[in-house]
Amino acid sequence: MVATADNTPRHLQLLAALVRQRRVALGFSSKEKAAEACGLSHMPYRNVEAGRPVSDLTYAKIENRFGIIPGSCRGVLDGADSVKLLDGTELIHGAKINRPSLAEMTEEVRQVINAAASLTAPELTLGQAQEMTQLVVKELQRRGILPSGS
Repeated sequence: MVATADNTPRHLQLLAALVRQRRVALGFSSKEKAAEACGLSHMPYRNVEAGRPVSDLTYAKIENRFGIIPGSCRGVLDGADSVKLLDGTELIHGAKINRPSLAEMTEEVRQVINAAASLTAPELTLGQAQEMTQLVVKELQRRGILPSGS
């Protein structure tokens, strides 16, 4: 079913920008490569990025391949200002998701554990708190949550 006429050009253009943004973030260098990855012919995909209405099936194929929660494209056409991704993040036009490096995460974990130790067990010495922190970090590394050697 082709998107209905009540979808304003503004909504179609926003969806086009979001899809384009996601394509680039996923490393597809061209619309053609993205279309092929989605199992679409080039024209329907180009129509999406051009802000022209396409079938709901086309949107569904893009959502599936681009890791977008099903129905999010329709949501934008109905007035939403973003799409939700399967990893739990939200894609907002023009915004960049900033993820800390694993080394930065390891350091943050250390700082949080030290702060929690000082608040919940003030009788611990600095050395004991640091030892506990190191044990927790090593366990998180063993489980593969934090990188080894940090």
